[in-house]
Amino acid sequence: MSSSAHLVIARNLLQLPSTGLQLEITLHLGTLVSVLVYFRHDLLRWLGGFYLRSAAGAEARREMGQIALATVPAVVVAVALGDKIVAAFDAVAFTGVMLLVTTAVLASTRWATGTEHRELSSASALIIGMLQALAILPGISRSGITIAAGLWLGLGGRRAARFSFLMSIPAILGAGVYRLLDLAGTPPQNVPQLWLGFLASAAVGYGMIAWMMRLLQRKQLHIFSGYTFLAGIVVIFWL
Repeated sequence: MSSSAHLVIARNLLQLPSTGLQLEITLHLGTLVSVLVYFRHDLLRWLGGFYLRSAAGAEARREMGQIALATVPAVVVAVALGDKIVAAFDAVAFTGVMLLVTTAVLASTRWATGTEHRELSSASALIIGMLQALAILPGISRSGITIAAGLWLGLGGRRAARFSFLMSIPAILGAGVYRLLDLAGTPPQNVPQLWLGFLASAAVGYGMIAWMMRLLQRKQLHIFSGYTFLAGIVVIFWL
């Protein structure tokens, strides 16, 4: 489910004035580390093959180009709507509605047909990137909506998930750097708690990626729709 929705829900359940920018950045960096560790072989292959004048080098450059292309829409939306996006995190009911949108997207993948043998085109990469830009809104699951898009574009579960998680690297890194600018000159607070949050986020993130990759091998992304539906109802009618 959307990590931003979890932050909104936790803040309201615990009656906190804010989840804290330092904690928010720390949790996202923990998620980034989990992606880097899980897909380390892909990243090393890119580094090793980027300068090679071979099929492996060409494939590495093609994949990196597609990820760069898919990142552009999120950058444009973040720069254009930065303040409005921040305000959306205070709209709890809006988060609940977006969770229900995520529910519909995830449930729809039950009927998506794709194959692991299908290659991702640049046009498909851009479409997936445009949907990733929607995940800037709280309640829209970035991984859920982008994997679903990959499935509907004809990719197999593992291929769609792999591209989704790899394209999250520049998105999370860019968002983290952007948010760090707001903390310029601010000393870190509650350092032990931040480290604990970072380690927990990295460990849980790694486990969730491994679990999702296994589920997507059996084309079962739709099972997450039950959780997001209940979360959306709770947010709208309780919080």
